[in-house]
Amino acid sequence: MSDVTFVLEVALGVAIAVVYPTLYRRIRKQFPAEAGIVPSWAMKALKKYGALFGFSIVAAIIVVAIYRTSNPQVAIGFWPAVVLGFGFEASIEKVLFPKSDTGKA
Repeated sequence: MSDVTFVLEVALGVAIAVVYPTLYRRIRKQFPAEAGIVPSWAMKALKKYGALFGFSIVAAIIVVAIYRTSNPQVAIGFWPAVVLGFGFEASIEKVLFPKSDTGKA
């Protein structure tokens, strides 16, 4: 597996870790019927999470750099890469945005 593929797979794991809680809350709520193909809440979510792609790539690059430092020759499959992204996203978020800095303590 190339490093580019590895980065994209880890980015997918990061995106899943970030989007999953939001999607879970949305699904549990009752949505009013709306005309059109894309509901208004979906358009807001797409705009809001537009930066998610950028964050996922940056986080994936960090994860791949850490992984490749300790395992430079090891080939990794799709699902282990996704799990690495899912697991490391929380760690990266805690390092970059600690609760004490957000003012929400």
